[in-house]
Amino acid sequence: MFKKNILKIILITIGVFGGLFIIAKLTGVLQYAFLPTGGSEPTIKRKSFIFFSNSLPYKKFKILVYNQKNTNYQLGQYPQRLVATEGDILQISEGKLIINNENVDHLFTLKKSYKIDRTFVNYLVEKGHRFDEFYALDNMYFLAQLADNELTNDFAYELFAIPEYDAGIRKQYGKKWTANNFGPIKIPKGKLFFLGDNRNESLDSRYLGFVDKNEVIGRVFIPKN
Repeated sequence: MFKKNILKIILITIGVFGGLFIIAKLTGVLQYAFLPTGGSEPTIKRKSFIFFSNSLPYKKFKILVYNQKNTNYQLGQYPQRLVATEGDILQISEGKLIINNENVDHLFTLKKSYKIDRTFVNYLVEKGHRFDEFYALDNMYFLAQLADNELTNDFAYELFAIPEYDAGIRKQYGKKWTANNFGPIKIPKGKLFFLGDNRNESLDSRYLGFVDKNEVIGRVFIPKN
């Protein structure tokens, strides 16, 4: 009898939590997705799951999920950081994000493309990186995607120089801008601007254009950001 009661309690508990999970999923209170790309690294790791909710406030500088509707690119749900809202003046100057004349990059942990030498590569390999993560520019220098906390004054590095202009950005905005030198531009009414934390590996508003407010479907809470 005791074992039957325990089993009954377990089944009821599973049923209740299962029902709550289904309701939360259908209402958008609890949603999850698999992220195969690295555009939001280091905050969200490549090939990891995220959890997000439509019940959390959609704050600036938080990672939100929105419906990507630009048919020139892959459609779907994109998790990226909301960096500017209507009326904001946005500019990226030499890789630094400036909102309303204020450098805001110190608020985040970012990844960017750097030109580094072989000694720095060897150091990073000793720290756990794979050698095939680095793209050889010549016999001495490599292109690397590095987070802020991986940079060290013990080795030389410089932000990788992007060509004169980016064709994808020019197609979207009609300007000879690049991922590292973009704007200034004013965010239109009812629109939002998103960036991935992996700044040189992210397909975001620099290429996709502005996002309508009503396309936001949730705020990421796992991982914490």
